[in-house]
Amino acid sequence: MRSFLKISVIIFAFFILFGCSEQKTVVILSSYDAKDVCGQPQVEGVTDALKKNVSDLKIEQIYFDSRRISKQEFEKRCDGFTKRVKSQKPSLILTTDDAAFQCVAKHFMGDKIPVVFSGINLTPEHYNTKYHFIEGRKPIKNFTGVYERIFVLRQMEMLEVFVGKIDKIAILYSTDSMGNILKEQIIYELKNKDFKDRIVLYPVGSIQELIKASEEINKRKDIVAYFPFVMSIKNEKILTISDIASIMTDKIKKIDLAINREFVQLGFFGGISVDFYQMGYRAGEMASYILKTGRISDLEVEDAEKFLRIINLKRARDINLKISEENLSLFDEVIG
Repeated sequence: MRSFLKISVIIFAFFILFGCSEQKTVVILSSYDAKDVCGQPQVEGVTDALKKNVSDLKIEQIYFDSRRISKQEFEKRCDGFTKRVKSQKPSLILTTDDAAFQCVAKHFMGDKIPVVFSGINLTPEHYNTKYHFIEGRKPIKNFTGVYERIFVLRQMEMLEVFVGKIDKIAILYSTDSMGNILKEQIIYELKNKDFKDRIVLYPVGSIQELIKASEEINKRKDIVAYFPFVMSIKNEKILTISDIASIMTDKIKKIDLAINREFVQLGFFGGISVDFYQMGYRAGEMASYILKTGRISDLEVEDAEKFLRIINLKRARDINLKISEENLSLFDEVIG
């Protein structure tokens, strides 16, 4: 009997010490809402990678909805998030897009909690001038992640296949933070390239300005295509690109150069698309490695590398653009 009790105590102690691992917690902070065409595919990719690679993991998703709120409300939500994290002390924070990154960098740069970012549009080098978190691309603090390239040069090369030599391309962008960031990213990726001098800028901050700019782009014969970067504008309420995509596609009968699959599904023409899901998935893989090893310094900041060639055939027909079977075969995905 004593032997049995002794063995039972040993077995119980073994399970206490080795059979029960401490559950890890990851907080995913998304800049936008749970239906956002840019943010949500990243959240899904991150979540899938974490579930595949890390067992006994609690994942919490928090959304700032920054497109629809004021700067003051954003700061209030950021402060609330910060207090919550400092109280909960999660194992890792993962951010999607710039607004979430900026909040977390402001309050947790140099902290013990590791942070992985996905989908920032301002370059890591830009953020590094303020936070000094990388040397080259190697982390020297608690931040690493994936920078969102939007493959502008590939877009230009694809466009020339359809229309020949490009005259002018418009950037139709909202004057909010994200619209300006995307506009600057286009200019950055075209730096020192011939295409830079062919860009025409159309900033808009209201429905009326959007309609006027759209009509002008449509009339100008030298503009062969445009980037629809109107991410949010004010009307009676704040409208996002999902709400106003139809205004652009109705008013502009030219090639809309979309930056992801979700834009194409909104009715835009398409082109070279960053794969938002795969970008998030890669960030989730990086987070999984850190959770397992604790070694964030092993993981250099990366550029998103995976892209898709996507076309909306309905939109092509709508703008009277004929696509040969040979050119159609260049696309990975055909919609419509």
